[in-house]
Amino acid sequence: MTKQIIANGPLTDGDIFYPCGAILIEDRKIMEVGSCETLRRKWPDTPVVDVEGRLIIPGLTNFHHHLYSSLATGLTPRGETISFSDILKNLWWPLDFLLDEESIYFSALYGIIRSVQCGVTSIFDHHASLGSDKGSLELIAHAFKEVGIRGVLCFEVSDRAGEEKVNEQIEENIRFWQEHQRDAFIHGMLGLHANFTLSEKTLYKIRELKPKNLPIHIHCGEGEDDLIYCQKLGYKGPVHRLDSFGLLNKDSFLIHCIHLSEKDYKILSNKSPWVVTNPESNANNRVGQMDRQRITKFVIGTDGMSSDIIASLRNYAITSKEFPEPFERLERTFWGWPRLIRRNTWGFQGIFAFGEPADITVLDYKPVTPIHESNIMGHLIFGARQGNAFLTMCNGKIIWQNGSFVSLHEEAVFHDIRRVAGKLHKRFSSGKKEGFPWSD
Repeated sequence: MTKQIIANGPLTDGDIFYPCGAILIEDRKIMEVGSCETLRRKWPDTPVVDVEGRLIIPGLTNFHHHLYSSLATGLTPRGETISFSDILKNLWWPLDFLLDEESIYFSALYGIIRSVQCGVTSIFDHHASLGSDKGSLELIAHAFKEVGIRGVLCFEVSDRAGEEKVNEQIEENIRFWQEHQRDAFIHGMLGLHANFTLSEKTLYKIRELKPKNLPIHIHCGEGEDDLIYCQKLGYKGPVHRLDSFGLLNKDSFLIHCIHLSEKDYKILSNKSPWVVTNPESNANNRVGQMDRQRITKFVIGTDGMSSDIIASLRNYAITSKEFPEPFERLERTFWGWPRLIRRNTWGFQGIFAFGEPADITVLDYKPVTPIHESNIMGHLIFGARQGNAFLTMCNGKIIWQNGSFVSLHEEAVFHDIRRVAGKLHKRFSSGKKEGFPWSD
Protein backbone atom coordinates (compact mmCIF):
# COMPACT_ATOMS: atom_id res chain seq x y z
CA MET A 1 0.00 0.00 0.00
CA THR A 2 1.63 3.24 -1.14
CA LYS A 3 -0.88 5.72 0.24
CA GLN A 4 -2.90 5.84 3.46
CA ILE A 5 -4.32 8.27 5.99
CA ILE A 6 -4.06 8.11 9.78
CA ALA A 7 -6.94 10.16 11.10
CA ASN A 8 -9.52 11.12 13.69
CA GLY A 9 -7.64 12.06 16.85
CA PRO A 10 -5.95 15.07 18.46
CA LEU A 11 -2.71 15.56 16.50
CA THR A 12 0.43 17.43 17.53
CA ASP A 13 4.20 17.45 17.08
CA GLY A 14 4.76 20.19 19.62
CA ASP A 15 4.26 22.96 17.06
CA ILE A 16 1.19 22.21 14.99
CA PHE A 17 -2.07 21.11 16.60
CA TYR A 18 -5.37 19.82 15.26
CA PRO A 19 -8.19 18.87 17.65
CA CYS A 20 -9.15 16.21 15.12
CA GLY A 21 -6.26 15.74 12.75
CA ALA A 22 -5.08 13.52 9.93
CA ILE A 23 -1.83 12.65 8.15
CA LEU A 24 -1.54 11.58 4.51
CA ILE A 25 1.32 9.11 3.97
CA GLU A 26 2.65 8.13 0.58
CA ASP A 27 5.72 6.04 -0.21
CA ARG A 28 6.67 6.02 3.50
CA LYS A 29 6.74 9.81 3.80
CA ILE A 30 4.39 12.42 5.20
CA MET A 31 2.78 14.25 2.30
CA GLU A 32 0.09 16.32 3.99
CA VAL A 33 -1.18 17.17 7.48
CA GLY A 34 -4.45 18.83 8.31
CA SER A 35 -7.86 18.42 9.84
CA CYS A 36 -9.51 15.05 9.55
CA GLU A 37 -12.47 16.55 7.66
CA THR A 38 -10.25 18.31 5.12
CA LEU A 39 -8.06 15.34 4.27
CA ARG A 40 -10.92 12.87 4.15
CA ARG A 41 -12.77 15.16 1.74
CA LYS A 42 -9.66 15.79 -0.38
CA TRP A 43 -8.65 12.12 -0.57
CA PRO A 44 -11.97 10.21 -0.47
CA ASP A 45 -10.62 6.96 -1.97
CA THR A 46 -7.48 6.68 0.19
CA PRO A 47 -7.52 3.94 2.86
CA VAL A 48 -7.91 5.33 6.38
CA VAL A 49 -6.70 4.09 9.75
CA ASP A 50 -9.31 5.52 12.14
CA VAL A 51 -7.72 6.02 15.57
CA GLU A 52 -11.10 6.86 17.13
CA GLY A 53 -10.09 9.90 19.15
CA ARG A 54 -6.63 8.75 20.31
CA LEU A 55 -3.67 11.12 20.57
CA ILE A 56 -1.39 11.22 17.49
CA ILE A 57 2.25 12.27 18.02
CA PRO A 58 5.61 11.65 16.29
CA GLY A 59 7.38 8.38 17.01
CA LEU A 60 9.18 8.46 20.35
CA THR A 61 12.93 8.17 20.92
CA ASN A 62 14.61 6.54 23.91
CA PHE A 63 17.94 8.34 24.23
CA HIS A 64 19.57 5.82 26.59
CA HIS A 65 18.60 2.18 26.90
CA HIS A 66 20.29 -1.06 27.94
CA LEU A 67 18.60 -3.69 25.80
CA TYR A 68 20.89 -6.35 27.26
CA SER A 69 18.95 -6.03 30.54
CA SER A 70 15.59 -6.88 28.96
CA LEU A 71 15.55 -10.47 30.23
CA ALA A 72 16.69 -9.62 33.76
CA THR A 73 13.24 -9.45 35.35
CA GLY A 74 13.11 -11.80 38.32
CA LEU A 75 16.86 -12.25 38.77
CA THR A 76 18.02 -12.38 42.38
CA PRO A 77 21.21 -10.32 42.87
CA ARG A 78 24.26 -12.38 43.76
CA GLY A 79 24.97 -10.33 46.88
CA GLU A 80 23.89 -7.23 48.78
CA THR A 81 22.60 -4.19 46.87
CA ILE A 82 22.99 -1.52 49.53
CA SER A 83 25.09 0.82 47.40
CA PHE A 84 25.10 1.62 43.70
CA SER A 85 28.44 -0.18 43.42
CA ASP A 86 26.83 -3.27 44.98
CA ILE A 87 24.05 -3.19 42.38
CA LEU A 88 26.58 -3.15 39.56
CA LYS A 89 28.84 -5.87 40.97
CA ASN A 90 26.07 -8.21 42.09
CA LEU A 91 23.51 -7.82 39.33
CA TRP A 92 24.38 -6.00 36.10
CA TRP A 93 28.04 -6.92 35.71
CA PRO A 94 27.50 -10.66 36.27
CA LEU A 95 24.55 -10.52 33.87
CA ASP A 96 26.41 -8.87 31.02
CA PHE A 97 29.41 -11.21 31.54
CA LEU A 98 27.13 -14.24 31.09
CA LEU A 99 25.45 -13.09 27.88
CA ASP A 100 26.15 -15.21 24.81
CA GLU A 101 25.19 -14.61 21.16
CA GLU A 102 21.75 -16.12 21.62
CA SER A 103 20.85 -14.10 24.72
CA ILE A 104 22.33 -10.89 23.26
CA TYR A 105 20.02 -11.17 20.26
CA PHE A 106 16.87 -12.16 22.13
CA SER A 107 17.42 -9.62 24.91
CA ALA A 108 17.64 -6.94 22.24
CA LEU A 109 14.65 -8.32 20.37
CA TYR A 110 12.45 -8.37 23.46
CA GLY A 111 13.52 -4.88 24.50
CA ILE A 112 12.77 -3.55 21.03
CA ILE A 113 9.38 -5.27 21.00
CA ARG A 114 8.48 -3.72 24.35
CA SER A 115 9.66 -0.35 23.07
CA VAL A 116 7.43 -0.56 19.99
CA GLN A 117 4.48 -1.38 22.24
CA CYS A 118 5.26 1.92 24.02
CA GLY A 119 5.35 3.93 20.78
CA VAL A 120 9.14 4.10 20.48
CA THR A 121 10.52 4.18 16.92
CA SER A 122 14.20 4.86 17.68
CA ILE A 123 16.57 3.77 20.46
CA PHE A 124 20.07 4.81 21.50
CA ASP A 125 21.37 1.59 23.03
CA HIS A 126 24.36 1.21 25.37
CA HIS A 127 25.39 -2.43 25.20
CA ALA A 128 27.60 -4.61 27.41
CA SER A 129 28.45 -8.30 27.11
CA LEU A 130 31.95 -8.79 28.47
CA GLY A 131 31.96 -12.50 27.73
CA SER A 132 30.92 -12.02 24.10
CA ASP A 133 31.94 -8.72 22.57
CA LYS A 134 33.00 -9.40 18.96
CA GLY A 135 30.06 -9.09 16.60
CA SER A 136 27.61 -8.30 19.40
CA LEU A 137 26.48 -5.00 17.89
CA GLU A 138 25.66 -6.70 14.59
CA LEU A 139 23.46 -9.17 16.48
CA ILE A 140 21.58 -6.26 18.03
CA ALA A 141 21.33 -4.51 14.67
CA HIS A 142 19.73 -7.65 13.26
CA ALA A 143 17.08 -7.50 16.00
CA PHE A 144 16.33 -3.87 15.10
CA LYS A 145 15.91 -4.79 11.45
CA GLU A 146 13.74 -7.76 12.36
CA VAL A 147 11.26 -5.46 14.13
CA GLY A 148 11.71 -2.47 11.83
CA ILE A 149 12.73 0.55 13.94
CA ARG A 150 15.84 2.76 14.11
CA GLY A 151 18.80 2.34 16.44
CA VAL A 152 22.08 3.94 17.43
CA LEU A 153 24.29 1.26 18.95
CA CYS A 154 27.55 1.11 20.89
CA PHE A 155 29.51 -1.22 23.15
CA GLU A 156 30.45 0.18 26.55
CA VAL A 157 34.25 -0.08 26.78
CA SER A 158 35.45 -1.01 30.26
CA ASP A 159 38.64 -2.24 31.96
CA ARG A 160 36.61 -4.81 33.89
CA ALA A 161 37.80 -7.77 31.79
CA GLY A 162 41.38 -6.73 31.10
CA GLU A 163 43.44 -5.00 28.43
CA GLU A 164 42.89 -7.51 25.64
CA LYS A 165 39.13 -7.14 25.97
CA VAL A 166 39.45 -3.35 25.95
CA ASN A 167 41.09 -3.58 22.52
CA GLU A 168 38.29 -5.82 21.25
CA GLN A 169 35.61 -3.49 22.59
CA ILE A 170 37.14 -0.40 20.98
CA GLU A 171 37.47 -2.27 17.69
CA GLU A 172 33.82 -3.41 17.93
CA ASN A 173 32.63 0.18 18.28
CA ILE A 174 34.76 1.63 15.48
CA ARG A 175 34.11 -1.18 13.02
CA PHE A 176 30.35 -1.04 13.57
CA TRP A 177 30.27 2.75 13.23
CA GLN A 178 32.25 2.63 9.99
CA GLU A 179 30.08 -0.08 8.45
CA HIS A 180 26.78 1.68 9.21
CA GLN A 181 27.47 5.32 8.38
CA ARG A 182 25.18 5.19 5.35
CA ASP A 183 22.53 2.96 6.89
CA ALA A 184 19.12 4.67 7.02
CA PHE A 185 18.10 2.78 10.16
CA ILE A 186 21.21 1.85 12.13
CA HIS A 187 24.14 4.00 13.25
CA GLY A 188 26.97 3.72 15.77
CA MET A 189 28.61 5.69 18.57
CA LEU A 190 31.66 4.99 20.77
CA GLY A 191 30.38 3.45 23.97
CA LEU A 192 32.25 3.91 27.24
CA HIS A 193 31.00 2.47 30.52
CA ALA A 194 32.00 5.15 33.05
CA ASN A 195 35.11 6.98 34.19
CA PHE A 196 35.61 4.74 37.22
CA THR A 197 36.01 1.61 35.07
CA LEU A 198 38.37 3.29 32.57
CA SER A 199 42.06 3.65 33.38
CA GLU A 200 44.28 6.48 32.18
CA LYS A 201 45.96 4.05 29.80
CA THR A 202 42.62 3.07 28.30
CA LEU A 203 41.54 6.68 27.79
CA TYR A 204 44.87 7.46 26.11
CA LYS A 205 44.26 4.52 23.81
CA ILE A 206 40.72 5.66 23.03
CA ARG A 207 41.96 9.15 22.29
CA GLU A 208 44.47 7.80 19.79
CA LEU A 209 42.12 5.38 18.05
CA LYS A 210 38.81 7.28 18.02
CA PRO A 211 37.92 8.85 14.67
CA LYS A 212 37.38 12.58 15.11
CA ASN A 213 33.70 12.58 14.17
CA LEU A 214 32.74 9.50 16.20
CA PRO A 215 30.84 10.75 19.31
CA ILE A 216 31.02 9.05 22.71
CA HIS A 217 28.12 7.67 24.78
CA ILE A 218 29.07 7.30 28.47
CA HIS A 219 27.66 7.14 32.00
CA CYS A 220 28.97 10.30 33.62
CA GLY A 221 28.66 11.20 37.30
CA GLU A 222 25.90 8.67 37.90
CA GLY A 223 27.19 7.70 41.33
CA GLU A 224 29.46 9.57 43.70
CA ASP A 225 32.14 6.93 43.05
CA ASP A 226 32.60 8.33 39.55
CA LEU A 227 33.32 11.84 40.86
CA ILE A 228 35.68 10.63 43.62
CA TYR A 229 37.59 8.37 41.22
CA CYS A 230 38.30 11.28 38.85
CA GLN A 231 39.29 13.62 41.67
CA LYS A 232 41.76 11.08 43.06
CA LEU A 233 43.42 11.09 39.64
CA GLY A 234 43.82 14.86 39.82
CA TYR A 235 40.82 15.94 37.74
CA LYS A 236 38.02 18.19 38.96
CA GLY A 237 35.36 15.70 38.00
CA PRO A 238 34.14 13.16 35.39
CA VAL A 239 33.30 15.74 32.70
CA HIS A 240 36.66 17.44 33.20
CA ARG A 241 38.49 14.13 32.78
CA LEU A 242 36.72 13.35 29.50
CA ASP A 243 37.38 16.85 28.24
CA SER A 244 41.05 16.61 29.21
CA PHE A 245 41.36 13.67 26.84
CA GLY A 246 39.64 15.58 24.03
CA LEU A 247 36.63 13.27 24.01
CA LEU A 248 33.86 15.85 24.34
CA ASN A 249 31.97 17.71 21.62
CA LYS A 250 28.42 18.86 20.94
CA ASP A 251 27.38 15.35 19.80
CA SER A 252 28.64 13.50 22.89
CA PHE A 253 26.08 11.71 25.05
CA LEU A 254 26.71 12.11 28.80
CA ILE A 255 24.30 9.98 30.77
CA HIS A 256 22.98 11.02 34.22
CA CYS A 257 25.34 13.92 35.14
CA ILE A 258 24.33 13.92 38.82
CA HIS A 259 27.59 14.04 40.79
CA LEU A 260 29.57 16.84 39.13
CA SER A 261 31.99 19.58 40.18
CA GLU A 262 31.88 23.30 39.45
CA LYS A 263 34.45 22.73 36.71
CA ASP A 264 32.24 20.05 35.19
CA TYR A 265 29.27 22.39 34.97
CA LYS A 266 31.39 25.05 33.27
CA ILE A 267 32.56 22.56 30.66
CA LEU A 268 28.98 21.44 30.03
CA SER A 269 28.05 25.06 29.43
CA ASN A 270 30.97 25.66 27.06
CA LYS A 271 31.03 22.38 25.12
CA SER A 272 27.25 21.80 25.20
CA PRO A 273 27.18 17.99 24.88
CA TRP A 274 23.91 16.15 25.20
CA VAL A 275 22.93 15.20 28.74
CA VAL A 276 20.47 12.31 29.07
CA THR A 277 18.59 12.06 32.35
CA ASN A 278 17.02 8.77 33.46
CA PRO A 279 14.65 9.63 36.31
CA GLU A 280 13.25 6.17 37.05
CA SER A 281 16.66 4.52 37.07
CA ASN A 282 18.09 7.29 39.26
CA ALA A 283 15.34 6.73 41.80
CA ASN A 284 15.72 2.95 41.69
CA ASN A 285 19.49 3.13 42.21
CA ARG A 286 19.15 5.91 44.80
CA VAL A 287 21.90 7.98 43.16
CA GLY A 288 20.14 11.37 43.33
CA GLN A 289 18.82 13.74 40.69
CA MET A 290 20.33 15.83 37.94
CA ASP A 291 20.59 19.51 38.93
CA ARG A 292 17.64 20.94 37.01
CA GLN A 293 18.75 24.52 37.46
CA ARG A 294 22.28 24.07 36.16
CA ILE A 295 21.60 21.64 33.30
CA THR A 296 19.08 22.94 30.79
CA LYS A 297 19.98 21.05 27.61
CA PHE A 298 18.91 17.47 28.17
CA VAL A 299 16.71 14.68 26.88
CA ILE A 300 15.20 11.61 28.54
CA GLY A 301 16.14 7.93 28.55
CA THR A 302 15.16 4.87 30.54
CA ASP A 303 18.59 3.35 31.35
CA GLY A 304 17.10 -0.13 30.90
CA MET A 305 14.51 0.32 33.66
CA SER A 306 11.71 0.08 31.12
CA SER A 307 10.96 0.92 27.50
CA ASP A 308 8.36 3.56 28.35
CA ILE A 309 9.43 7.12 27.57
CA ILE A 310 6.04 8.61 28.50
CA ALA A 311 6.29 7.05 31.97
CA SER A 312 9.85 8.40 32.29
CA LEU A 313 8.64 11.87 31.29
CA ARG A 314 5.93 11.66 33.92
CA ASN A 315 8.42 10.53 36.55
CA TYR A 316 10.74 13.41 35.73
CA ALA A 317 7.90 15.93 35.79
CA ILE A 318 6.49 14.98 39.18
CA THR A 319 9.70 14.36 41.13
CA SER A 320 11.13 17.86 41.26
CA LYS A 321 12.20 18.56 44.84
CA GLU A 322 11.93 22.34 44.66
CA PHE A 323 9.10 23.44 42.37
CA PRO A 324 6.74 22.11 39.69
CA GLU A 325 8.40 21.69 36.31
CA PRO A 326 7.02 24.35 33.91
CA PHE A 327 5.43 22.99 30.74
CA GLU A 328 7.67 25.22 28.60
CA ARG A 329 10.77 23.41 29.87
CA LEU A 330 9.17 20.00 29.45
CA GLU A 331 8.18 20.90 25.88
CA ARG A 332 11.78 21.76 25.07
CA THR A 333 12.95 18.43 26.51
CA PHE A 334 10.22 16.35 24.90
CA TRP A 335 9.83 18.08 21.52
CA GLY A 336 12.60 20.60 20.90
CA TRP A 337 15.93 19.05 21.81
CA PRO A 338 15.08 15.61 20.35
CA ARG A 339 14.54 17.23 16.95
CA LEU A 340 18.13 18.44 16.87
CA ILE A 341 19.48 14.99 17.75
CA ARG A 342 17.32 13.27 15.14
CA ARG A 343 18.35 15.77 12.48
CA ASN A 344 22.05 15.27 13.28
CA THR A 345 21.66 11.49 13.42
CA TRP A 346 19.26 10.63 10.62
CA GLY A 347 18.79 13.87 8.73
CA PHE A 348 15.16 14.45 9.70
CA GLN A 349 13.50 16.07 12.68
CA GLY A 350 10.65 13.75 13.51
CA ILE A 351 7.92 16.34 12.97
CA PHE A 352 4.68 16.26 11.02
CA ALA A 353 5.87 18.06 7.91
CA PHE A 354 5.98 17.42 4.17
CA GLY A 355 8.70 14.97 3.16
CA GLU A 356 9.50 13.75 6.68
CA PRO A 357 9.68 9.96 7.19
CA ALA A 358 6.41 8.67 8.61
CA ASP A 359 7.53 7.77 12.14
CA ILE A 360 4.23 8.05 14.00
CA THR A 361 2.84 6.96 17.35
CA VAL A 362 -0.81 6.85 18.30
CA LEU A 363 -1.05 6.54 22.07
CA ASP A 364 -3.84 4.40 23.45
CA TYR A 365 -5.29 7.45 25.16
CA LYS A 366 -8.54 9.20 24.27
CA PRO A 367 -8.70 12.65 25.91
CA VAL A 368 -12.10 13.45 27.40
CA THR A 369 -11.16 16.83 28.87
CA PRO A 370 -10.39 19.84 26.63
CA ILE A 371 -7.10 19.50 24.77
CA HIS A 372 -5.27 22.32 23.00
CA GLU A 373 -1.75 23.60 22.23
CA SER A 374 -1.07 24.90 25.74
CA ASN A 375 -1.98 21.77 27.72
CA ILE A 376 -0.58 18.91 25.62
CA MET A 377 2.11 18.20 28.22
CA GLY A 378 -0.54 17.94 30.90
CA HIS A 379 -2.35 15.32 28.85
CA LEU A 380 0.85 13.34 28.26
CA ILE A 381 1.88 13.41 31.93
CA PHE A 382 -1.44 13.13 33.73
CA GLY A 383 -3.67 11.64 31.04
CA ALA A 384 -1.65 9.19 28.99
CA ARG A 385 0.66 8.51 32.00
CA GLN A 386 2.15 5.47 30.33
CA GLY A 387 3.12 5.17 26.70
CA ASN A 388 0.88 2.28 25.75
CA ALA A 389 0.58 2.62 21.99
CA PHE A 390 -2.47 1.86 19.90
CA LEU A 391 -0.36 2.17 16.75
CA THR A 392 3.37 2.44 16.09
CA MET A 393 4.61 3.26 12.59
CA CYS A 394 8.24 3.59 11.51
CA ASN A 395 9.22 4.80 8.05
CA GLY A 396 5.64 4.49 6.83
CA LYS A 397 5.23 0.88 7.95
CA ILE A 398 2.75 -0.01 10.67
CA ILE A 399 4.55 -2.34 13.09
CA TRP A 400 2.09 -2.48 15.99
CA GLN A 401 -1.65 -1.85 15.87
CA ASN A 402 -4.48 -2.44 18.31
CA GLY A 403 -2.63 -4.91 20.52
CA SER A 404 -0.89 -6.97 17.84
CA PHE A 405 2.21 -6.91 15.68
CA VAL A 406 1.42 -6.69 12.00
CA SER A 407 4.17 -8.92 10.59
CA LEU A 408 6.06 -10.30 13.61
CA HIS A 409 5.06 -13.85 14.51
CA GLU A 410 4.54 -13.24 18.21
CA GLU A 411 3.86 -16.79 19.36
CA ALA A 412 7.06 -18.19 17.86
CA VAL A 413 9.16 -15.20 18.90
CA PHE A 414 7.97 -15.24 22.51
CA HIS A 415 8.51 -19.01 22.69
CA ASP A 416 12.17 -18.45 21.78
CA ILE A 417 12.50 -15.51 24.16
CA ARG A 418 11.18 -17.56 27.09
CA ARG A 419 13.51 -20.43 26.23
CA VAL A 420 16.59 -18.18 26.08
CA ALA A 421 15.58 -16.26 29.21
CA GLY A 422 15.29 -19.51 31.14
CA LYS A 423 18.79 -20.57 30.13
CA LEU A 424 20.21 -17.14 31.01
CA HIS A 425 18.60 -17.14 34.46
CA LYS A 426 19.95 -20.63 35.13
CA ARG A 427 23.50 -19.53 34.21
CA PHE A 428 23.16 -16.45 36.41
CA SER A 429 21.98 -18.37 39.48
CA SER A 430 24.50 -21.20 39.16
CA GLY A 431 27.67 -19.31 38.16
CA LYS A 432 30.44 -18.87 40.72
CA LYS A 433 31.19 -15.29 41.73
CA GLU A 434 34.95 -15.82 41.70
CA GLY A 435 34.68 -16.56 37.98
CA PHE A 436 34.02 -12.93 37.20
CA PRO A 437 37.06 -10.80 36.30
CA TRP A 438 36.26 -8.01 38.74
CA SER A 439 35.90 -10.24 41.80
CA ASP A 440 37.84 -9.09 44.85
